[in-house]
Order: sequence, then C-alpha cells, then structure tokens
Amino acid sequence: METNIEVNLPVDFTTLCTIYQIKPETLIQLFINSLSFPCFYSNPMGSSRWATYLFLDYLDNEETVLEVDSELEEQYLTLFNRKILELLEQNGDTRPSEEAGRKIMAQWLKAVLAERTKYITDNL
Repeated sequence: METNIEVNLPVDFTTLCTIYQIKPETLIQLFINSLSFPCFYSNPMGSSRWATYLFLDYLDNEETVLEVDSELEEQYLTLFNRKILELLEQNGDTRPSEEAGRKIMAQWLKAVLAERTKYITDNL
C-alpha cells in the first residue's frame, strides 16, 4: 500500500540526514519496513528490532489514549507467542515462524475490524 503523508521533520533529524547525505524518505521507509511483530519475536537477537521497540514503547506510554480491545489483544498475542516459540523450537529457522506470525496478525486484524464494525452497526 502506498500513501502520501505529511510529517513535520525536526531539525535534529534533518541535520543528521544532511550530514550523512541520507534522503529523509529513505530512512523513514527503512524504519517502516523494520517494524514487524513477526520479525521482532522470531529474531530475539536480531539487530533490526529497534523500530518495533519504538512501537512497543509508544504502546506502553500511550496506552490510555489507544482504543484497543484488550481481550482480543491478549487472545491473539498469546496465540502468536505460542506459535512462534513452537516453530522456533522445532527447527530454529525464523522464516516459518515469521510467516505463521503474519497469518495470526491477519486473523487478529480481521477480528479487530469485525469487532469495530459490530460496534458501529450496533450503535446505529
């Protein structure tokens, strides 16, 4: 999915990008590409986990303003963690666990959207 967004780039960010001759969009795209629960949990020693750490930190600090169904979150994160651990223990290869994680994330997304739709239609 491609989308155009507007972002305010702080001086510290643009200064570093200019010094190192990095296009801001390149760095932002790299960050976005690195944000992944399946990769994060399948590669506990991986070096590309920082984007997901930032996302998790945001969830910790902004939890009160986020409207997340905590029961669905717990259900799917438990399923997610069990499946990833099971697959990693079986063969140590991260690809099957990442793919399984993505399938569970897709199921979670469907459940979240169904719940939101139900909430909207029930309140009409």
